[in-house]
Amino acid sequence: MLDFLLNILNPVQLIGYVGTACALISYQCKKNRNYFLFQMGCGIAFTVQFALLASWAGMLLNVFSIMRGIIFALGDKCKKKFYLLLMEFCFAASCVISCLVFGEKWWIAALLFIAQGGGTLAMWSRNGKTIRVTQLFCISPLWIVNNVYYASIGGVVCEVFNMLSVIVSFIRFRKTGYDKT
Repeated sequence: MLDFLLNILNPVQLIGYVGTACALISYQCKKNRNYFLFQMGCGIAFTVQFALLASWAGMLLNVFSIMRGIIFALGDKCKKKFYLLLMEFCFAASCVISCLVFGEKWWIAALLFIAQGGGTLAMWSRNGKTIRVTQLFCISPLWIVNNVYYASIGGVVCEVFNMLSVIVSFIRFRKTGYDKT
C-alpha cells in the first residue's frame, strides 16, 4: 500500500495532475480563447512530465501544443492557413525526430501524430462541438495508449476525465451553447 501511495504521489506524477487540472477546466470554458489558454497550460505540464518519463514523442508534441495554444488564443490574427500548415509540420517533425534522435517507438509516435494532427484540425475549425467530438473519439483514446505505455498516471487520469468532461459539456451547452468564433 505504501508503494502505491508513493507512486501516485511521486513528484513526476504530480506534474501530470497539474496538466489534468488545466485540461478539465478547459472543457468547461464556453469561449474558445479560454479553452486554448487552458490547453496551453496542460501542454506545459505534460511537456515536463513526459521529458521526465522519457516519452519523447509526447514531450515534443506537447512543446508544439503550447505553440498551438498561443496561435489559437490569438484568434483571427492567426487564422491564415500558413499557421495550420506550420503546426501540422511541427507535429510531424516532432514524431520523426523522436524516433530518429531519441529512439521512440514508431507506433507510439504515429498514434500521437494522429491525435495531435487531428486535434489541431478540429481546433482550426473553431467549432466547439467538433473539438469535443474529436477529443472524445480520437485524441483521448490515442493519448491513453502513450500514457499507459509510459506509466503516466496523470496522463491516463487526464484523458479519462477529458472524455467525461466532454460528455458533461455536451449536457451543459446542448446544441447551441458553443462559441464558434
